[in-house]
Amino acid sequence: MGISPLLTDLYEITMLYAYFKNGKTEEASFELFTRELPKNRNYLIFAGLPWVVEFVENLHFSNEDIDYIYSLKIFPDDFLDFLKGFRFTGKIYSMKEGEIFFQNEPVIRVEAPIYQAQLLETTLMNQVHISSLIASKAARVYTVSGGRKLADFSLRRTHGVDAGIKVAYSTYLAGFDGTSNVLAGKLFGIPVIGTVAHSFIMAFNSEEEAFRAYLKAFPEKAVLLVDTYDTVEGVKRAIRVAKELGVKLKGIRLDSGDVVKLSKVARELLDEAGFTDCKIIVSGGLDEYRIAQIVREGAPVDSFGVGTKVGTSADSPYIDFVYKLVQIGNRPIMKMSPGKKMYPGKKQVFRQEGQDLLTLESEKHTGKPLLELVVKDGKRVKNLPTLTEAREYCLENLSKLPPQLKDIYSKAYYPVVVSKELEELYEKLEKELTEDQ
Repeated sequence: MGISPLLTDLYEITMLYAYFKNGKTEEASFELFTRELPKNRNYLIFAGLPWVVEFVENLHFSNEDIDYIYSLKIFPDDFLDFLKGFRFTGKIYSMKEGEIFFQNEPVIRVEAPIYQAQLLETTLMNQVHISSLIASKAARVYTVSGGRKLADFSLRRTHGVDAGIKVAYSTYLAGFDGTSNVLAGKLFGIPVIGTVAHSFIMAFNSEEEAFRAYLKAFPEKAVLLVDTYDTVEGVKRAIRVAKELGVKLKGIRLDSGDVVKLSKVARELLDEAGFTDCKIIVSGGLDEYRIAQIVREGAPVDSFGVGTKVGTSADSPYIDFVYKLVQIGNRPIMKMSPGKKMYPGKKQVFRQEGQDLLTLESEKHTGKPLLELVVKDGKRVKNLPTLTEAREYCLENLSKLPPQLKDIYSKAYYPVVVSKELEELYEKLEKELTEDQ
């Protein structure tokens, strides 16, 4: 199901009508960016582009949409007729899916007749926000995991169905290896991962009986949850039942207790029993801080199942994205609100050695330009990267990130330098706007 144009704030439609009423159709440019990085974040990961492109390519008001707008009794019939033929015909420039970005850097620029570009605001922010928020959180987990496998276990506590899907997508983009979310596995080709719940263990007369039942059902792939009653005894029972049935014990999961100590005991017991290939999976209240501690203390953990704190980005639950008008026709635009500085004009970001350079679009500089054309005349100009390709690109970017930016315990700043030409334009407009007041 596509995204309805009614997934927006009412004022987007009232502004659309006011533009229509006044015949205001000039070409305009809007940019999506954040003025500051959230707390506990030294960088962000851009994500959500596939949903943006899908939305603008299919943007139209259905008969049911128009009937609802009519029922509001605030718009005339000629506007409703106009909506019947509404389509997005403009351009979109964007960073690549999985790109690292920083403060004041536009991740998306929309160029279109102003009434079209304005209508995109809420939906674009909504789609980019959740995806970038979670990818940025997941990247922090990935960089401290020491190469251990990571799985998204967050679905049951994410903020709704759409968030659950996008969390699975975004965590995989940023380095996770799989998800428990079956629908996300189907939609995106993400490996699906699952073990067993405490309720299954408690549904049998004994832990041993539960292990036996599960190993009979999955003799080659079973991962047993061993901490329902007594973790060490649970490991011993898992070993005993696996040997009794003559089956492979793929893994055990620890979901509580002192997992550093318990994983060391479990590893010793498993190795002594000949189950040297049996993996130890840890879950339960994990985030980058807890995982870094577990890794630092030398726990023999093979993989982590990470849920709530990543699926909700608990320590930093939002990115303060804004979508701002920066140019009408050939006239650069900026606002002067206190504490909300923004740079005027259509811009480009060049990734240079040790810094990013924020420039006007027309400038030529060394380095890699980060914004590229993805939509023209309302249609994508080329196929977007697959999730696998975007993931590879994201992980390549993370591998090049300076160590101080990967430090999860301290705040570090990557320099975003403003070009001389852009700074001069800002100062010129600031002076003009001040004199006009």
